[in-house]
Amino acid sequence: MDFLTNSALTTDADPGSLLSVLTRALRGHMPERYSDYWREAFDARVREALVPGMRILDVGSGRKPTVARDQRPPGCVYVGLDLSAKELQAAPTGSYDEMVTGDISHRVPELEDRFDLVLSFQVFEHVKPLESAMENVRSYLRPGGRALLHLSGAFSVFGILNRLLPHGVGIFLLKHLVGRDPDTIFPAHYDRCWYRALKQLGGHWSYFEVLPRWRGASYFGFSRVVRAVYVTYEEWTVRSRQVNLAPYYLVDAAA
Repeated sequence: MDFLTNSALTTDADPGSLLSVLTRALRGHMPERYSDYWREAFDARVREALVPGMRILDVGSGRKPTVARDQRPPGCVYVGLDLSAKELQAAPTGSYDEMVTGDISHRVPELEDRFDLVLSFQVFEHVKPLESAMENVRSYLRPGGRALLHLSGAFSVFGILNRLLPHGVGIFLLKHLVGRDPDTIFPAHYDRCWYRALKQLGGHWSYFEVLPRWRGASYFGFSRVVRAVYVTYEEWTVRSRQVNLAPYYLVDAAA
């Protein structure tokens, strides 16, 4: 298995082979990497990182904490950081031991050196400047603390469309084609959200891993034909190792 692709290692981008991918996708058969839950790679690392008594900072989760209360280890302290106090307060009762309203790209001194684990799921594409945000994450961790971040890629098909279309148009399309709740759609900047740029942010960390994730077809579920064409394109990026074009990235880092 190739850690970059989450599928069998291959450099076969032969048009005939890709035509087979298209044909299968038109029949509803997706590549093997679609066989598990789309956020399973992230969730598996989160489960492995959880230990009793730890302090966890959840960045940008608002009304939907990354780790539900009943899935947390005993004795942990769970703090939510979000731009919107309203979003934090909309979370299920007891979701957070502490709620902090603030921007991850602006340092909050009282959070420094407090946490064993920082989590964020599908938030950092909305953050700018990303370099400042990553430095703040590192400052909030205790020595040896870990950060697990999942974010969208700048050069994914939907990332490019998101930047080309007016925000209002994007909200309309996501609501009517993808079924997204408009209240959960926020402007995205995709600042440095591609493989090479993300890797360059790891210089001050003791460990810094960036894993491309190819699972972008859910945005195109409104049409089997459109989805099949997208999956074929995505398969080409996988096989030719176009890591800067991945739709998602998982960052696993240690302070």
